[in-house]
Amino acid sequence: MKTAKITTIVLLTASFFVQLTFAKDWPQWHGPNRDNLCAETNLLKEWPQEAPEMLWSLEGMGAGYSTVSVADGFIYVTGMIDKRGVLSKVGLDGKLVWQKQYSGEWYKSFRGARSTPTINDGCAYIMSGPGDIVCVDIETGQVKWSVNTFKKYGGKLTYWGVAESVVVDDEKVYCFAGGEDASIVAFDKNTGDVVWTTKGLSEGISFSSPILVEHHGKKQLISVLAASVVGIDIQDGKVLWKCPNASFHNPDGRADGTYATTATPIYRDGCVFVATPYNNGAGKIRISDDSTTTEVVWKNHEFDVFHGGSVLVDGMLYGANWISDAKGGWMCIDFETGKTMYSHSWNGKSGSILYADKMLYCYAEKIGVVALVKPDPEKFAIVSSFKVPLGSKEHWSHPVISDGRLYIRHGDALMVYDIQRKE
Repeated sequence: MKTAKITTIVLLTASFFVQLTFAKDWPQWHGPNRDNLCAETNLLKEWPQEAPEMLWSLEGMGAGYSTVSVADGFIYVTGMIDKRGVLSKVGLDGKLVWQKQYSGEWYKSFRGARSTPTINDGCAYIMSGPGDIVCVDIETGQVKWSVNTFKKYGGKLTYWGVAESVVVDDEKVYCFAGGEDASIVAFDKNTGDVVWTTKGLSEGISFSSPILVEHHGKKQLISVLAASVVGIDIQDGKVLWKCPNASFHNPDGRADGTYATTATPIYRDGCVFVATPYNNGAGKIRISDDSTTTEVVWKNHEFDVFHGGSVLVDGMLYGANWISDAKGGWMCIDFETGKTMYSHSWNGKSGSILYADKMLYCYAEKIGVVALVKPDPEKFAIVSSFKVPLGSKEHWSHPVISDGRLYIRHGDALMVYDIQRKE
């Protein structure tokens, strides 16, 4: 197996080691609450002209589009080397602790790992592109258990494989299976034994990752499938509600019954925001208090977010839409009404977005520029920007902030920037 190569950019100081104790974890896809809102403060409001200071970089992660998880003083990231999925464990000083294989990975269209590892109770939970859910011991890197959900339940893999980052809660881990009476499956997180499947729900998968919410006292998993959005009772797998995507999508969009949804849904105040690309647009769904029915509050056919997702800040949704495979625009829409506040062209295409300390972090997927942007509903207000110097292929990995550090993964490379205010 190829091994990672590290480039240390600055010397570590005593103050750095003090920070290790108080590290603010980002243990799964889109952070602790899966909303891509970072709670950290005291971050830079403007960057140096060239870029924030790069603390270190690390190459050898393998091919992939997943991003990093940070937990208990270590960084975890998936990749693909020689058609095998590898999980890398890296110290906060940039030194590789180990790199272990976990399963086969997706070596067909847009080859590489998709799933961001979910770190929970000493384990990393990963969904491979070919559909293996894997539990890895993060102390040793050894696989504790693994199940190919698509083979087990007869689900159909898409042309681009599985791109889900799984949810873990209490003693269960939830993931796609796409099979008969098994669109979604819950496994015992310790043993890999099946706890439940979604009886009566046999819909195929999307490329989105689910969220776990509590709605009027009932915990439920909200997931976007091939043609609908669903709420699942986490106790028994019962389908609480189901809203067809076609009910809020643009009739002039792609009308083949599937919508290639990649963006993670957003839940707020009893409502769910869902967006899909290819001119299908977006919508806000209100869930009834008893979680049995839904209604579409509004539709916005412009805000068809693709890979990069969106964030909800002060009542406004920010993100980038899909105009074509070569073009996109950065937008702001009102979460209450669905009204478009602005649409702005920046670097020709869309990208991913993160919020922290009253600023947006926007990562343009076409040319790999990261920008610090004020969340202003009237304009796309860039304060600072820099170009990512390492890596190759598409800039689809989402940025992460943990303990005053900005993590950017680009293909085989991981770069870490210091964005902590020093005064």
